[in-house]
Amino acid sequence: MATTNEPILTNAQALKVLGKMKDTTNFLAILAEGKRSDIYTSMAQIASIVRAGTVADNAKKFPVGDQIIMPWKDMDDANHNTDQTAYEVAWDIVHHGEVTLQDGRIVPGMFLQMHLCSAYGVQFSHQQAFFVCNEALPAGTYYFTLNVKYDTIPANSILEFTTTQAVPANGRIYMTTDRSVSTYAKGGTSPIETVTATIVESSSGTELGTTGSSGLNIVSRMQYGSNRWKTSAIRQYLNKSGDNWWASQEDFDIVPDQYSKKGFMTGFDPSFLAAIKPVKVTTALNTVEGYADTTEDTFDTFFLPSLQQMNVNPQLANVEGDVFEYWKRRLNLTGYAGTGSSNVYDAFKIPAINANSAQGVRLRSAYRGHAYGTWIVDSSGYVNGSSASYAYRFAPVCVIC
Repeated sequence: MATTNEPILTNAQALKVLGKMKDTTNFLAILAEGKRSDIYTSMAQIASIVRAGTVADNAKKFPVGDQIIMPWKDMDDANHNTDQTAYEVAWDIVHHGEVTLQDGRIVPGMFLQMHLCSAYGVQFSHQQAFFVCNEALPAGTYYFTLNVKYDTIPANSILEFTTTQAVPANGRIYMTTDRSVSTYAKGGTSPIETVTATIVESSSGTELGTTGSSGLNIVSRMQYGSNRWKTSAIRQYLNKSGDNWWASQEDFDIVPDQYSKKGFMTGFDPSFLAAIKPVKVTTALNTVEGYADTTEDTFDTFFLPSLQQMNVNPQLANVEGDVFEYWKRRLNLTGYAGTGSSNVYDAFKIPAINANSAQGVRLRSAYRGHAYGTWIVDSSGYVNGSSASYAYRFAPVCVIC
């Protein structure tokens, strides 16, 4: 009698295979009848198909360029905060690929990106404080020195200010370009007090130090914020619901200007949020602050696309995600798009869900040559760098997986 070493298909395995074949047959029947929209009306069904399939199968079932329409309620706008008045947001299927989940599993994922950008802008990062109090700082007169020019304030200027209220341990002191000085508790969302700094020749107050040394922040971050995605305000905004979505992530962090708005996830139907999951997102760090690594990972439900994902020439190749097939096609390029105003593409002109005109749209990639800039898709149709403190709109990505 002949024997074989091939594994025997168990009853449970056979039922699983049969079930998958049945799902595929039903799906193909819907396609044959021209009823793809019947599939796209149920997020649970879409997620079930993606999770049961392979990357190659999902790419056939859900072609790149197709759209899924999901409402988003702007809970800060009385004109768009109900089920009846919500924005009908189109999400482009931009890519199929493997993703890593928080538990370490690698699974097929279907990447979606907002076709239009957001209704308003959010700072990537607020301008930062110049000083963190290691211990409580009593009310009194203090001074510090700028090592470089700060807007119109000359380099080597001595800035003196007097507080009338103590700053608690780990509190922050922040100065605007017009020399308005505000003190904050750590993670504070409103200042303890605001006073005015004066440029002086010398001071009899207590010295805090010099910017860029002595534990004080660098001037570029004071003026323009930080370009680190992991600790950014916009990452927190995109991945939270409700109020109180921001918390200080770095020593010099100041609350973003948009903190009064509700987190981005507040506006979505639970069925949409149930279909997407946090996935590993790798982002290159800037080269000027002495990080031990060149990249760092986060796990995000929503994230901004990188240069490479948008099919733009990256500063650090092949680390910030695969090129989205959608943007290859939309740009109609065989290689990467360049950056700067000499590389203008109509495909990069992205209107908003509440505006017909093209808007500046934030990417997550750091402008790696300095500490404060990230890349944006400019409203004129090219990719350029811009300061983290500016509140640009965004067209985020999420993954059904």
